[in-house]
Amino acid sequence: MESGRDSYLHLFRYYHTLKNMKFGQIINYILFKRRRKKLSIIDARGIIALTESLKQNYKFEDNQKNFDICFYNQPISFNTDELNWEPRNISTETEEMWLIKLHSFDWLNDENSTNISDKLASFLILDWLSKYSDEHSKVWEPYTLSKRLVSWTKWLSSNKTAPELPSIIKLSVSQQLKRLFIDLEYFNPGNELIENIRGFLAGCCLLINSSQYFNNELEYQLEQIIDEAIEQLNIQILKDGAHFERSPYYHFKMLEAMKDIKNLAVNISKQGFLLPDLLEKADNLATLCQDKIESMMKWHKIESMMKWLEKLTFSNGEVSQFNDSARIKGLNRSFEELTELLEDSGFFVKHNSDYSFILSCGSPSPAFLPSHSHCDILSYELEINKQLAVIDSGCSGYDNETLRQMSRETEAHNLPMVQHQDQSDIWGRFNFGKRAKIINRVFNKEDSSLEIEIKDQFGQILIRRISFSNKSIEISDLLKKRRMEGCFVSLLHLAPNIELEIKQGECENIINCKMTNDLKFSIITKANVRVSDYISFPDFGKSVGAKMLSLSNKEAEELTYVIKW
Repeated sequence: MESGRDSYLHLFRYYHTLKNMKFGQIINYILFKRRRKKLSIIDARGIIALTESLKQNYKFEDNQKNFDICFYNQPISFNTDELNWEPRNISTETEEMWLIKLHSFDWLNDENSTNISDKLASFLILDWLSKYSDEHSKVWEPYTLSKRLVSWTKWLSSNKTAPELPSIIKLSVSQQLKRLFIDLEYFNPGNELIENIRGFLAGCCLLINSSQYFNNELEYQLEQIIDEAIEQLNIQILKDGAHFERSPYYHFKMLEAMKDIKNLAVNISKQGFLLPDLLEKADNLATLCQDKIESMMKWHKIESMMKWLEKLTFSNGEVSQFNDSARIKGLNRSFEELTELLEDSGFFVKHNSDYSFILSCGSPSPAFLPSHSHCDILSYELEINKQLAVIDSGCSGYDNETLRQMSRETEAHNLPMVQHQDQSDIWGRFNFGKRAKIINRVFNKEDSSLEIEIKDQFGQILIRRISFSNKSIEISDLLKKRRMEGCFVSLLHLAPNIELEIKQGECENIINCKMTNDLKFSIITKANVRVSDYISFPDFGKSVGAKMLSLSNKEAEELTYVIKW
């Protein structure tokens, strides 16, 4: 039975979670749940009858019946005779993500996921249509539905199919658009809503020359979606070029979405039979997307999405792994040297020929939707001589709540903390209660030093000072104000496959670190050093063991160490 104190703590948590949300989010969430459960607008019986009949025309030889689909590092085998769209042998770390991707069909256009013939792809689409007509089912939820509209539209434009298949897909797309329009994720106004917009535009472009489906109602809805797209892009893309969820991974995904939205808007703007106002808005959307993607509007102090992603990318082209992120290939950097404090998104970056240093110094973002944020203020990643040395532990996925919680906690990052006290209150899979705040951050170019001061959820004040030299970085952590019991520690998560040798001396400890290419660096400190194992997640569903250093000094509330190479 829950005690009175526990009830109070839960109310306190909900208060700090809800107070940062927009009122419209809460109302739209309640309405969304009601519509998903109660409102029916689709009659798919005609599609089911057609698809069941057409499936009989597809015969596969024994050597063609078995195929594999692989994403999130999880391959699954399928057979055309007993096609199971809800396989159960998926890892618990990625089960929901895996099924969403399966039913979104974007693997049809990804040679890295699978290599499926046009014939097999056509059969799979027909099979799906014959089995998933329930608009209230999970696979008809707006995010999955939106991705599916984009996937089918792209696949139809680049593959040869039986002449009857496009007409059936268009019929289904017209129904899915009806459902998507009433289910738009206004309660989740981040990357999910951008995906909804991209999906709706893609579906409209597929139907735009079919008078049977593209009517006055859909034209009116299309104009509303374009208005929403313009508003959201101005909100979600910050002045320094970052997507406001502060995840390099989702930033890359949003960059891809923006390119699609631009091309779809250009296509719509060329349809002379549409209303003049709609054509003008489509043209404005295409121009806005182009400006956000790669224009350099320096006179407005606005940076592009591509340039921001370059800044958060290491020399091998892989993105840094802050917040919910996988270490995917981003963009090849167009510069070798750069030092900049990105005020809007809250990152500090320093790149030169010897090393790359990227530090998170922004609050959970955006305040009304910190779903993909971690307790990582003051955490950094470090690349030395083009090889990762200190890394973020990454994101396991969203389904395993234990691993999800572990990867978001303060202890999963490279920062100072009072042991076992998270800087922000994270709960559930995506929620933030009371959260840490930035008090001050400043970079002094003259002596090449960075100082950041934060206040955690308990009111404790921590300061991190960093000094950069030619072949070393000195980091000093100070617990300026203590409110909770526990040992003050500073954590470093080393990259996998680094070999350690610890030399303890009377005045200082030296941790020699040997990387896989025989390059070496050392961590020098007067603090006590404890080595432990941790799990890093370089990609969703993929885990790798590595070593973590925990520095402490019971006699002082300041810890200093130097990384030298």
